[in-house]
Order: sequence, then C-alpha cells, then structure tokens
Amino acid sequence: MENEDLIKKLEEISLPKIEIKSHKKGLSLVLMKKYSPERKRAELFNIFKKLIPAGAIAVILFFFIFNNLNSPKYNLAKAKEIALQNNEIKDWLQQGSTIKDIKIADGKAYVLIEPPEEKKEQEELAPVSLKSEGVSQENIAEEKFGGAFVEVNIKEKEVKNIKKLAPIVTSLMEIKKEKVLEIVNKSWEVQEKVPKEAEVLNINVPTPKFRLSKDGGSVSAIPETETEEKASIIYKSDGHRWEGKINLTKEEVEEVNFLGEIKNGATFEESNR
Repeated sequence: MENEDLIKKLEEISLPKIEIKSHKKGLSLVLMKKYSPERKRAELFNIFKKLIPAGAIAVILFFFIFNNLNSPKYNLAKAKEIALQNNEIKDWLQQGSTIKDIKIADGKAYVLIEPPEEKKEQEELAPVSLKSEGVSQENIAEEKFGGAFVEVNIKEKEVKNIKKLAPIVTSLMEIKKEKVLEIVNKSWEVQEKVPKEAEVLNINVPTPKFRLSKDGGSVSAIPETETEEKASIIYKSDGHRWEGKINLTKEEVEEVNFLGEIKNGATFEESNR
C-alpha cells in the first residue's frame, strides 16, 4: 500500500470520545472506597489480630483496667469510702467535723479530719488552764476534739491508724496563751489601765488548724501558718473586768477596754449567760 492510501485511511478512522468528567467521578469513588478511614482501621485491626495473640490482647486490656483502678481520683474516692466506714470517724462527722484533705503516698492514703467550727460564745467562755502567776484556776480546761490524722490501707480496705490531734492542739494553744501573758506583761497600756492586783480570768486564743504535707513517700499533718492571729485576755479585780486585745503576729497589745462591773457578785461565766 502506498503512502497516500495509508494517510487517507488514517484520516477516515473515527476515534472513541473520552468522557473526562465520568472518568474523574469513577476514579474518585474507587479511591474513596479503597482508602476510607473505616477501611484503613479495619485493615489495621486485622493486621493487629494476626500479629498479636489473643492472650497478649487480654494482658493489655487487664493492664488498662488496672491502671484506671489505680488512678489518683479512684484512690482518693476509695480512701474516703473506707474512712467513712469507721465508726469513730462517722461519729466525728455526725458531730460537725469534716474531711479536709486526702493525700496518697506509697499505696496508702492519709485523711485529715477537721473539727467543727466553734461558736464565738463558746470561744469566749474557754477556760484558762495555764499555771502561770496571776492566772485564775477557777476552771479546768476540758480536752476537746482538735481533729485527727488517719492512715488508710487502700489495698486491704481498712483504717490502719487514727492519731487524734487534740493533744497537739491543746499544746499549741497553751504556747499561745503563754505568749499572750508575755506580751501583756510588757505592755505599758495594760499596766496603766488594769490594776496590778487584777487576776487573769480568761485567755482566748485561736484554735490551730492543720494541713497535710507530703514529702516523698511520707505524709504528715502540720499546723497552718496564719497571716495574722488575734487573741484576747480578760482581767478581774474587785468585781470589775477589763479586756485586752492582742495581736499575736505583731506581738503587741492593740487596745485595753473596761468591761464594767460584775453584777451581784456573779462569776464571769454567769455574767455571760
């Protein structure tokens, strides 16, 4: 065949039309089906099942559950639940005490029980127990619940130890009362306004509060540091009373006031009823 005839035949050939849009749509559907996220996850999971035996999967699931059970939030809640089952702690809470804080250390929980807030009237009638010179011994201080430091074994689900903070509270309050006496004995205002022969009827100092302190694997209950602590002292002489207001933080007497006469020879407690 000659070249001219071949060229003529090639020119007369009809080529199929290409539908570019339909081709793009078809290609998109194929790619989406093959590489969709769901398909990828399914394929990965199938590969994971083939590579890791069923026993290993069980171990991983157990570790995940165990890890959740030992999370800080779970341990705190569990420690509180165990503590609340103790009858002594339940009695304190029913009387107005509260769980102030819980800390975890070395698989154990430490719970701080805070005593109920005392009313102003009760604080004013708190008796003096100091044996210092010039202090009235008409009343003997009654030991009150000052809080508790509780150790809980989470694994064994039981309260291991309860340490009452009342003796510590009493000791700290006695130290503060001694400080009050030291401050007023140096005050010129007290010496000027209160008769020398007057005796101390009452010293009212703030009740110490505690917080939990964690140091490595140990937890302890330590006193909170107050920004400013106030106290008061009541004197009596010949049926009359005076009150001194003391700033323990600044170690100074802020003011001294004459409270008046005790009527009909009533005691300090009776005059406040």
